[in-house]
Amino acid sequence: MLTFSCDSCRATLYFENDRCLACGRKVGFRSDELTMCTTDSAVSAGLQPCRNWIEYAACNWFAPARTDASGYCVACALNEVVPDLTDAARRALWSDTERAKRRLIFTLLEIGLPLLGLGDKQPLRFRLLADERADTGAVDPPPEKEPIYIGHDNGRLTLNVVEADDVLREAIRKRLNEQYRTMLGHLRHEIGHYYWYLLVDGLPIRQQFRELFGDERANYVAALKHHYETGPAPDWQQTFVSAYASMHPWEDFSETWAHYIHIVDTLETASTSALALGGRPVSSPLPLDYARPFSSVLADWTPLTVCLNQLTRSMGMRDAYPFAITERVAAKLTFVHDLCRDATVGGVQRPATATTGAPFTTRQ
Repeated sequence: MLTFSCDSCRATLYFENDRCLACGRKVGFRSDELTMCTTDSAVSAGLQPCRNWIEYAACNWFAPARTDASGYCVACALNEVVPDLTDAARRALWSDTERAKRRLIFTLLEIGLPLLGLGDKQPLRFRLLADERADTGAVDPPPEKEPIYIGHDNGRLTLNVVEADDVLREAIRKRLNEQYRTMLGHLRHEIGHYYWYLLVDGLPIRQQFRELFGDERANYVAALKHHYETGPAPDWQQTFVSAYASMHPWEDFSETWAHYIHIVDTLETASTSALALGGRPVSSPLPLDYARPFSSVLADWTPLTVCLNQLTRSMGMRDAYPFAITERVAAKLTFVHDLCRDATVGGVQRPATATTGAPFTTRQ
């Protein structure tokens, strides 16, 4: 993530700011230029605050001011379903989920990946749902209710916003014996399924995918059942970035994709913060420089994760990055890197102000 500056007083701004703390001016994010600016500058450029900013104080992005536009910014316009926003508990969980989603969308825009589909592939849409745990705080939904499953289907990503509750999500993480579980991690993982569908499925590169990740035609339901009944193989760490990645080739790809986004975003943050390790500045892989081998990106990432983990241990917290990048995992990450290269260098245009048509068509 980048840091920004106020175009009025030049004070430092951060991605989540909606007001400059130095001069007091209202500020927000311009997705068309990937920068922060004051409201005055945005209005001069034909922009206005997103409807979710105006109505719920749940966004800090600007949207097109055209009369035919939805009033939603690029990130919020991707929503197809949202929870009942008249309910205070659901609204708070949704707002936290949107904050994580904007960080995801920023990275996708910065890389230059398509959001609105390709060919006959569907555009990206989000179904943000909340089960009854939003009201009760229980770890499990009521047994008589159909559970909400986080997942992807033909461009549609479904998220259960109750996992924005830190206490509930931590309880789930412990029960599933996971090393890492965050709402941003969910988003980065599920978007991996979307880009497999968009950039691999039915295309010639699928053969290379199978050589690295395995044959995705393996029965998914059986693989899921086997994973939760018997667990991963004892030596899964040699081949997979996480235990869950060992479950099925689709999950291996999505876990690898999520880690790729972890890597490029965190390295950019470290570089923007002028962080140096061993006296050498950390370099950012963004904007993507495909003349730079991905091995050099990992050469920065490995010592950075050691530093991150030492820092979090110093604060009495769990490791920030409890994973290891083996040679096999590095090859899979390189595949994802090259996939991004082919999707962006190949001429795919990022949508600066496009929408999916009818955001918020349904409220849960």
